[in-house]
This record gives sequence, structure tokens and C-alpha cells, in this order.
Amino acid sequence: MVYKSIVFVATLVAGVLIYTGNAWTARGCVDLDSLTFDKVTRKFRYSLVKFDTAFPYGEKHEAFTNLALQTVDTTDDLLFALIGIKDYGDQDNVDLGQRFNIPKEYPVIMLFMGDHTDPIAFPPDEPVTSENLRKFLKRNTDLYIGLPGCVQKLDELAQEFMSAKDATERHRIIAEVERAAYHTETEDATKKSYPMYLSLMRKIVKVNQPSRDFISEEMKRVEKLLAEKLSDAKKAELMYRTNVMLSFNVLNGALNSERTEL
Repeated sequence: MVYKSIVFVATLVAGVLIYTGNAWTARGCVDLDSLTFDKVTRKFRYSLVKFDTAFPYGEKHEAFTNLALQTVDTTDDLLFALIGIKDYGDQDNVDLGQRFNIPKEYPVIMLFMGDHTDPIAFPPDEPVTSENLRKFLKRNTDLYIGLPGCVQKLDELAQEFMSAKDATERHRIIAEVERAAYHTETEDATKKSYPMYLSLMRKIVKVNQPSRDFISEEMKRVEKLLAEKLSDAKKAELMYRTNVMLSFNVLNGALNSERTEL
């Protein structure tokens, strides 16, 4: 009887491993290989691809797959894909790793556009967390990837504000944000974000320097404060402010230094 139980458990585990290695690695993600990579990713405007070991696990894998689950219903233009590289036995997907110069310090995460030109590498020195992956997508795509503390309508107005041609247009947008803040009925954390958007807009109008330079300097100032010893509440407030500031970065602007040509 004990022998039969052991056999049953072993068979069950083997079955789980088989599914894990094929199509059930993670909900919200698609497993790709050398034959399917181009066919599938070219059908999406953006594909966030994680190159990893054949059987990935751990906090970095969970951060990637959790974000996939959180965003799967928000857009049809973004694919989350997993590439399992097996550098032994059948050498599965080793050719894909060589094609994109993937080092063996897994995982390696890259953002591909539909035409596969100039994929962008997630910075290897940046911790792989769901929040950092969100910021990475926000910096490098024109998709709406909401960060904690951000409001989609205000993010769109922030982009419009940064693209405005004159002060009159910017004052009009500030007035629109003021009206939105006055009429909002939400009581969650995002209600506290309205003053952050307004504060940044008003300061940009006042300062005598390019808007992007101001945002960049303000970002550095807040990040320096975050490195200090702070209460949890203050740290959360500053992190929200950092997220809001990212909404003022215009796509293809100052942060394109992350772009890596392969």
C-alpha cells in the first residue's frame, strides 16, 4: 500500500513538471520557443520577455508573473512571455539565447516591439520587482501601465501638459486638474495624488528651466530622500510622488539611455 502511494505521488509530481515545462508555467504568460517566438511576438505591439532557466522559480519569477496577472486584462497590446533555456540535454532555446546575446546570469528581461527593432533590456543592476517592471514599461512604451498612486486621467493630462506649446495651454490643463481634484469622490490613496500632480505642474510653470530638466532634478532629490531613514508613511508618500513624476516623462525622451541595440 505504501509502495502504491509513493508511485502515485511520483506520477503526480512528474505530471506537474511536464505541465510546468510546457504551457502551464504561469497564468497570464505565454511559453515560447525557437519555433514560436517570432510568429507570436510579432503579433503584439510590445512583448515583455523573460529569458530564464527551464524551470524558473523564486521572487524574480513571481514578480514577473504577478505583474502579468495584474495587467493581462488592461491591454491587448502587451504580451508577457517566458523563454526557458536548457543548456543541457536537448539544449532547448539555446539558439534564442545566442541570438539575443543573453548572458547566463538569469533571468534576463527584454522588451520587444512588434518589428523586433532595438529591444530594450531591463537594467541588470535594478531589482526585479513588479513595481520596477511597471516603471520600466511606463518609461519605454506608450501603453497605460498604472503605477501605485497614479490616476490614468491625470497621467494623460501630465503628458498633454509636457507637450503643451505655451503657458496658456499649460494653465488650461492645470485648471482642468484642479476641477478634477475638486469633483473626485474617491477616498482611496489616489485622492492624495491629485495635489502631487498639481504641485509639479505649478512648479514647472514657475521655474526658469526646461521641464524635463526640472522633473529629472526633482526625481533625484526625492530618490535621495528615499535613501534616508524615514517612517513607512513618509516613504510611501515619496514613492507615490516618484511614480507620479514618471507620468511627466514623455516617451522617447530623456530616459532612452536604457535602449540596447542587439
